[in-house]
Amino acid sequence: MARLRVGPRGRRNHPSHRPTGGGPSAAARQVYGAAAVAANYGSITSIYRSVAHNRAVGGVSNSYHLQGRAIDVARRPGVTHAMIATALTRAGYRMVESLDEGDHSHFAFAGPGTTVAPEQVAVAYPPPPDPTAPKPQAVRADDHGTLRIDLPPAQLASR
Repeated sequence: MARLRVGPRGRRNHPSHRPTGGGPSAAARQVYGAAAVAANYGSITSIYRSVAHNRAVGGVSNSYHLQGRAIDVARRPGVTHAMIATALTRAGYRMVESLDEGDHSHFAFAGPGTTVAPEQVAVAYPPPPDPTAPKPQAVRADDHGTLRIDLPPAQLASR
């Protein structure tokens, strides 16, 4: 399993992550566990955000990051959003948001003891690319009907 690295402001700034004698809260353990699973597929770029940081990065005002209940994953090449979502689901994490943001994946998690029905999970994918079909290349034939594309490079140069 990949090792999860958290930035300097990650754990200590959120109240649920401060030592209270009993260690991190159940919600914090859940999110960091999910982040450890997701780290196998890319880099964890965000977990907890302060209000100021959330505003600076363009986050929504009711972001789960403000509660420390969301992760963002910058996917490695070849990794899809669905691969990470499947791994988190199979590991038993209950998501309330599963968003493919194009350049990264965002997952938010239900609090401990919360039941989430599949139809309650917000799922979004980026819009499909523009379906403009490529223009076909013109194919040339010689005087005898042989397609130039079928000729070996040596014969093609001589014609």
